[in-house]
Amino acid sequence: MPNPVIFMDLPTPDVEATSLFYADLFDWTFNRRPAGKFSEVLPGVKPNLGIHLDERPSTGGPVPRIYVMVDEPPAYLEKAVANGASVIWEEKPWEEFEARYAAFRDPWGNEVVLWRDKGTYFKSGHAPEA
Repeated sequence: MPNPVIFMDLPTPDVEATSLFYADLFDWTFNRRPAGKFSEVLPGVKPNLGIHLDERPSTGGPVPRIYVMVDEPPAYLEKAVANGASVIWEEKPWEEFEARYAAFRDPWGNEVVLWRDKGTYFKSGHAPEA
């Protein structure tokens, strides 16, 4: 068996504000353990994520990206920007995967890719009529 990813942390100087940002954007819930120092993100499927207190400023260098499956990347991108995120790129196709994706940098410097794969992306722009 390969070595699976079991957990990822997002660093932030404000754990509560970061937790609220993602709760509002993705409807995720959290275990605050302890509040203000660490939040375990419960996105509904494993692996869970974490948000941890880190007072060090970002170096401005490369950071890991978290990919989140969504049904409408433009709608989530708009909501993230309305809550203080900045656009890295607008939705565009990734032909190899028959996918579309957009990305943002949250107010604390973490990068998130909003992913819509061939199971949630329809070339007509919407799901076929039932």
